[in-house]
Amino acid sequence: MNSKHLSITTALFFMFAGAVGAAETKSTKFHCTVSGTFADVETNIDTNGDGASANLDKGISNCTPTERSFFQEETEWILQAGPTTCPQGSLEFHIDEDAVMGQQRSVSTNEKTGDQVFARIASGTSCVNFSTFPSPTSTSTHHEIIGGTGRFTGATGTYDSQTTGSYQMFGAKNGVFGGFGQFTGTTDGIVTVPEGNNE
Repeated sequence: MNSKHLSITTALFFMFAGAVGAAETKSTKFHCTVSGTFADVETNIDTNGDGASANLDKGISNCTPTERSFFQEETEWILQAGPTTCPQGSLEFHIDEDAVMGQQRSVSTNEKTGDQVFARIASGTSCVNFSTFPSPTSTSTHHEIIGGTGRFTGATGTYDSQTTGSYQMFGAKNGVFGGFGQFTGTTDGIVTVPEGNNE
């Protein structure tokens, strides 16, 4: 396996309705449970030129305040030389956009309204251990909300996600790594919607 081409999913998002009153700006805390699947495929999204493309994932979020959303995201993880925070025997990947190391973008779509929230991982760590099967994964990420559509136009905020999962299958073709897996986790954060967006 050419581990240089490995990219692992993380992240997840939320969406909720009824949390912001009309004609006022309000910050709302939220908690979500999330689950989804990921695929390491050739996306041709390689922003740092290391030959490793971003992976894709999708799933659902159920949040308090209660609302369901569907999310899709692309994530470009950067392989580290050796594990510093991951368990021994694991490969360790990082994202740190301030240090121009990897990147991620996500779009979460509200099931009822179709309003969307845009976000990015500001920093994060992902671990995977290929010595067992299915191969366990875990992620810890800090996200920034960077806008949206509908009542989430101009939204800001932050949230933290913790996920665990596994690779259900992986392999390589023409030197490019590919894999498929699943994850579950939680998200906790705060979102602020500009005045008037809920009118």
